Amino acid sequence: MKTHRLLSASLLVCLTLLISGCGYELVREKGIYGGKIMSLNLPVFKNRSLEPQVPGFFTEAFSMELAASGLVQINTAGADATLQGTIVSVTTGPGALSAAGQSVQKTVTAVISLTLTKEDKVVKTWTFGDAEVYDASIINLEDFNKRAALQRIAGRMARRFHAQLLSVQ
Repeated sequence: MKTHRLLSASLLVCLTLLISGCGYELVREKGIYGGKIMSLNLPVFKNRSLEPQVPGFFTEAFSMELAASGLVQINTAGADATLQGTIVSVTTGPGALSAAGQSVQKTVTAVISLTLTKEDKVVKTWTFGDAEVYDASIINLEDFNKRAALQRIAGRMARRFHAQLLSVQ
């Protein structure tokens, strides 16, 4: 019985030490590109599409993703670098048709480009594209559904961008 308790206690202590010792790998240094960029200026995305609300969706998604990561500070005075986003295109096309030939689902596709500059020199550029099908069966809700789809696309692109930033660390 004493051996069983001693073994259980030893196992618990070892497990506690193992779990507490793993934190050093999960916490990375702040900044990107080896700590050379600790803060980013993230202006509103430029818009080359015909969708006026889209730059706000993407600017918000990228700001929230980068701020939540704690990797860099966002929009601080004297930022080390600038991340300029551009909405290259937003297109909408028919998805599924009803028996009457009306579009009940549509697909919205967005393409963006990002340019990271430091001291007026381009550090890196990225291009992302994504698409999502949304419900267009109720005409009064179609625009709302399209905006919601674009917001989800913006969030996915921001997460992919963040993942790529982490991979160059």
